Amino acid sequence: MKKLIPIVSLFLFTSICTMASEVGDRTIPADVMQLSDSLKRQYAPDKRVALFDVDYSFSGKNVMLRGVTTSSAAKAALMDGLSKANYKVMDCLQVLPDEAALEGKTYGIINVSVSNLRVDPDFSSEMMTQGLMGMPVRVLQRDGWYRIQTPDNYIAWVHRVGIHPVTKEELHAWNTAEKIVVTSHYGFVYSEPNQASQTISDVAAGNRLKWEGTKGAFYKVAYPDGRIGYISKSISMPEKKWRAALKQDAASIIHTAHTLMGIPYLWAGTSSKGVDCSGFMRTILFMHDIIIPRDASQQAYVGEHIDIAPDFSNLQPGDLIFFGRKATADRKERVVHVGMYIGNKRFIHSQGDVHVSSFDATDELFDEYNLGRLLFATRVLPYINKEAPLNTTATNPYYKW
Repeated sequence: MKKLIPIVSLFLFTSICTMASEVGDRTIPADVMQLSDSLKRQYAPDKRVALFDVDYSFSGKNVMLRGVTTSSAAKAALMDGLSKANYKVMDCLQVLPDEAALEGKTYGIINVSVSNLRVDPDFSSEMMTQGLMGMPVRVLQRDGWYRIQTPDNYIAWVHRVGIHPVTKEELHAWNTAEKIVVTSHYGFVYSEPNQASQTISDVAAGNRLKWEGTKGAFYKVAYPDGRIGYISKSISMPEKKWRAALKQDAASIIHTAHTLMGIPYLWAGTSSKGVDCSGFMRTILFMHDIIIPRDASQQAYVGEHIDIAPDFSNLQPGDLIFFGRKATADRKERVVHVGMYIGNKRFIHSQGDVHVSSFDATDELFDEYNLGRLLFATRVLPYINKEAPLNTTATNPYYKW
């Protein structure tokens, strides 16, 4: 019977919070609005990577808090600020991860070749980004779907089939196990060590599976959820061998970029099945074990900033170049597109599909539209910035838990 008490308490608490949310004044007083905005700027200025979504319901100086935040410090500061302003608080604000609802499984591993991550827990919701099989994630919340945070700290919802929830101990076992990395853009895992057997799933570049052994021309592999299959050695490689042979120079990365020529543009795509502009940058760099932020507006502020010379002479192959709305007296600069400089005033990017364009008006690949909205460049290679090394699966904390 003792085990039922926390469940009953949680049920009663949830019921009270749900009923209380149906009454009260939703108009937020100026002092509370100022406090809330200040805390959001401090603890969650970018909702893509941190949450401070608070709903308020007032009855005089009584206030009920609902919603979610990823910062316990933000919640503590909010409670303290409300108390100092003489508000009596009914606290229904969740700090994520929601450990009680998740039953301790506050981590997960992407369990399909490419998992689509969305703004809301619904298939009709806008796609935000993608995760690749074997990728470790933080599980924050469950609502039919799972709300997760990826190794580049992006927060989104994924259908329950897309991940395998695990405990921290189980994730550590996965992270430390020997793995097979998929090196081809596309392929399959089979039920037996021959390509005439039943397929278990497709795979895409950058996927990781647990290495269980070798049989002829195939590796025996295990999925995050324990399924067993066989993958051809011709499209994959043991992770340690792959990492030892890896090159992270501009020429090698640009070569990889060219292997995706013609791949269609896909909003929020970050895989060899389809990419948007920033997803293309993230994908080709991830194939060289380099992790960069997800969106162009985030990528624009890592690395060494470069104001581009009129003749492009200060750019080097491998530099990221950014496009968008230039700053004016009454509006801020806005980054909306990114490509990679490949030399000779040319760049490769995803716009419609992956292709090469040029800033040179005499070049058959001249791109007048993007030249007109060119902003600046950043130098990510050979470092993210002068103080920090490249972020890789060997150094990123998600892969070390």
